[in-house]
Amino acid sequence: MARPPKEGLDYFPLDIDIDQDDKLVVPIGKYGMQGYGIIIRLMSEIYKNSYFYPWSEKEQYVLANKVNVDINLINEIVNECAKWGFFNQKMLQEHQILTSRGFQIRYIDAAKRRKSITMMDQYMLVDPYKESQELTIFVIDVNGNEVNVYIKPIKCSATSTVSTQSKVKESKVKESKVNKVLKTSSRQRKTYAEDSSAFKMAVYLHKKIMKFAESVGLGHHVRNANFQKWADVCRKILELDERNEEEAYRVIDWATADIFWQQNILSPDKLREKYTELCLKMSASNKSKSTPVKPHQQFNQNRPGNKPKIPIFRPDESVDERLSPEQLEDIKNKMRNFGQKEAVTI
Repeated sequence: MARPPKEGLDYFPLDIDIDQDDKLVVPIGKYGMQGYGIIIRLMSEIYKNSYFYPWSEKEQYVLANKVNVDINLINEIVNECAKWGFFNQKMLQEHQILTSRGFQIRYIDAAKRRKSITMMDQYMLVDPYKESQELTIFVIDVNGNEVNVYIKPIKCSATSTVSTQSKVKESKVKESKVNKVLKTSSRQRKTYAEDSSAFKMAVYLHKKIMKFAESVGLGHHVRNANFQKWADVCRKILELDERNEEEAYRVIDWATADIFWQQNILSPDKLREKYTELCLKMSASNKSKSTPVKPHQQFNQNRPGNKPKIPIFRPDESVDERLSPEQLEDIKNKMRNFGQKEAVTI
């Protein structure tokens, strides 16, 4: 009986300056060398398993027993690491696993010598199409059913230069199987439930865009949106790009209300492309609005710096024709009070 293929790694790369990583500076500074050691041990467990490590109550007690550390302290360190992005917080909360986009990229890089690897659709934080340039990736669901297959390009080559007739025939059979898999995978699309975060975000963005389009009489151009495609892009924003969901909604609100960006952000693809720029613009806009404006200070004759400007009347302006004698006298009295009598020529 053949041995099942190994998913985990025997060793993993560890940067010598990992303690200087922006995502670990605070956890290590807060928990010291004990926290540093637990983080390294968690990394070992992740790569030993593959690209993620289950983090249920069972695994928590097992690790606490192995390292002889209180389970509450271990959970504090894990939560602190998730808070700063070393572990993906959404995956920890929704699926009770420890992983991140960085862990998955390094796992795929370390497994390049293998013919293929298997990854779960719900846990993926990387773009499988991009990563499949190095090896074949089989994507499965929680029940173990195959969802998609991303074939390494070199395996799809159409020709073979084998000399014997039997090997030529074998090559054609393999090529036919590959083509069949590719056609099947191209037809299989990931579907999103209406209560999923990605789908809700897609609907919300569409409503905002529709509101602007209808206000200018162009609602018919964006009314019929493919929400499954929109949801897939929204998922990439939240999972692959690791954007905060609350922040994403704030960016949508700001962009669809801004007089310039509401004309340019008309799809989730554009939102993803301009996301960083939109965040910076939104932050700058909010900051300028929050800066208090000093109220106009009433003139105080004891503070010469605050004296209001007094119009200078010149002889060629026909002052006498525009003002009555009483008005001229009133102006003269005011100028005397301001000490600005020399500013007017009568």
